[in-house]
Amino acid sequence: MNLPKISLTKNQKKIILSSAAGIFVFLLAWVFFYLPGSKEAGSLKDELALTQQQIQGIEALLSGSQNRDEAIRILKSRQQYLSNKFPSQEEDSIKLIPEIARKMNIEVISLQPGSRSEFLDENGKQVIIDGKVASFLPITMEVVCFYKDMVSYLLELKSVLPAFVSVQNLNVKKDNQFIGKVRSTIGFNLYLLI
Repeated sequence: MNLPKISLTKNQKKIILSSAAGIFVFLLAWVFFYLPGSKEAGSLKDELALTQQQIQGIEALLSGSQNRDEAIRILKSRQQYLSNKFPSQEEDSIKLIPEIARKMNIEVISLQPGSRSEFLDENGKQVIIDGKVASFLPITMEVVCFYKDMVSYLLELKSVLPAFVSVQNLNVKKDNQFIGKVRSTIGFNLYLLI
């Protein structure tokens, strides 16, 4: 089957070429300007939503208190509490870890601090709070004690230690030398602002 040939006039060719050029320019503008701009707008919208949530939290705090001075005092006390929980030096906290254990009748077999590392957010960027870099110090500790004493110790660490602590792993085995006691390896992080 033979198809008839279509002949185009010069004007028709110009119209087709100018239409193709227009579509090409539109696609280039869309790829190089619209797509990056829409991604940036999306990230700005997310940042705005987070900021609005923080504002709503502060407004909720203000509405629940009797006056603004009281709300500011509460905010400052919370900030002071968090500042105290993120010290700049880890030595005091490391010294307290075995002292608290001994006071609770827990035998410390070993205490091994690791190397300090920067704390990164979910995007892999440095976390900076009040101009200080957030970091953490991993610590591995081996203890022998009764199980209930170990649970009490971990709770005590979180409340008494002048640093924010998070338990990363816990390995508990029955200790064959002492009846009723367990041998535990505790891995936790101390968080610091340096």
